[in-house]
Amino acid sequence: MEVSKKAFAKGEWVAVVNTRLVGCKGYILNHLWGEGYKVKITKDSQGNSINAIIWIGAEDIVSCEEKFEKDDLLALIDFALATNDKQWFMELTSQLPEALLQ
Repeated sequence: MEVSKKAFAKGEWVAVVNTRLVGCKGYILNHLWGEGYKVKITKDSQGNSINAIIWIGAEDIVSCEEKFEKDDLLALIDFALATNDKQWFMELTSQLPEALLQ
C-alpha cells in the first residue's frame, strides 16, 4: 500500500488518465470504500459536455488544475476568439457562471 498516495477531496476536479474514459473530466462526488471514488463526469475527451456518474479507482484519475478566475476566463475566451479556436471557445464559455450568460 502506497502511503504517499494523494486522497481527493469532495468537489475536487479530476481528469481520467486510465480506462476507456481517458481524457474525460469531472469532479469528485465522494470517496468510496477502499481506493475508489464516485465522480460526476462533465466533459468527454473532446471537451463536449456530458452528464455521467462513474465509480473509478484512485490510480485512474489525476487532479485537474483547470480552474480560472472570471477575468482570466474572459481573457482566455477573447484569445480563443482571436485564434479562431471554436472548440476551446465552447469549453471556456461553458465554464462561465449562468449570470454572465444572460
